[in-house]
Amino acid sequence: MSASYWTSTQRFQWQHTKESLDKERQKLWILEYQLFPQGLNIVIDPKPNNLNLDSATKNPGNNVSLSGNMNVPVTKNIPISHRDLHYDKDFNLRIYCYFLIMKLGRRLNIRQCALATAQIYLSRFLIKVSIREINLYLLVTTCVYLACKVEECPQYIRTLVSEARSLWPEFIPPDPTKITEFEFYLIEELESYLIVHHSYTSMEQIINILNDKKYNLVISSEDIQNCWSLINDSYISDVHLLYPPHVIAMACLFITICIRGKVSKSSLNGTQSSTNSLKINNDNYNNSLNIDRRSHSIFNRFMAESHVDLDEVMDTIQELITLYDHWDKYHESWIKFLLHTLYLRPNRVNQPHASITPDNL
Repeated sequence: MSASYWTSTQRFQWQHTKESLDKERQKLWILEYQLFPQGLNIVIDPKPNNLNLDSATKNPGNNVSLSGNMNVPVTKNIPISHRDLHYDKDFNLRIYCYFLIMKLGRRLNIRQCALATAQIYLSRFLIKVSIREINLYLLVTTCVYLACKVEECPQYIRTLVSEARSLWPEFIPPDPTKITEFEFYLIEELESYLIVHHSYTSMEQIINILNDKKYNLVISSEDIQNCWSLINDSYISDVHLLYPPHVIAMACLFITICIRGKVSKSSLNGTQSSTNSLKINNDNYNNSLNIDRRSHSIFNRFMAESHVDLDEVMDTIQELITLYDHWDKYHESWIKFLLHTLYLRPNRVNQPHASITPDNL
């Protein structure tokens, strides 16, 4: 256990380079190719109010067999080489996992820091273990349970299981010992390195430095909330496996300062159209631009003087941009159906394919 990131196991055991992270995931891909060469077969019923077939069939790499009659179910095979259900490539799955943790956390009023720790545990675990080998919903519940212990806000296991079962009754067994068994498995894969240093603390430290006389840059409460939200979202990506917490905090602050106080020129043409009001609006717009330029200049100077790795900061910003681009295409019904098919199909006797209907969604 370490009070400092620089001497912590997070830095020495769990901070990857892009090359080492790709190498670890390549091992998992090879294992999945060996264990699940057949991929995943599903049947999509083209009924009204059903899953959008465009999103299901137009993804590159999908093999879809359509019959002549569009009222006949569509047979589809998702090969193991496709990105679906691979945590490193499937942003649908990443975002869905994030929402699962947030949903359970809100039910139990768990602190955000503990939920962020749970997200880190899940990301680390899925570097080594395929989503096809385990119950994702049980993994999410166990990560939250263990993270609450580590972050000193423990939850009663029976309460946790009860809330998880109310959310995902098909996947969470009523027996709490299943969570404790999975907890040992999780700790083993994490190699007992459970202390996580988060970017929230780094953000607060940077803000305090910027408020000092040397920089005199005031970060408003709205800016702090926006930066906090960016850090929350960053846990979906790989940046917390690649870069130190202060780099991520600085990238999120940079984005926040860049987008703060943006006033479009079209907003100047409001309901008031008098010459005096237009002049006042123009003056306000120019003042806002001057404040923004000053903020950018000060923050850029701070980054230069802090000797932070700017390549890492820029890469973190690019990762967040990529994340939000994928978020625009997020299809929860599709990933939920794939997981239901993956986990529930073995329990169906003499039914080689799973079928999707409006009730599934």
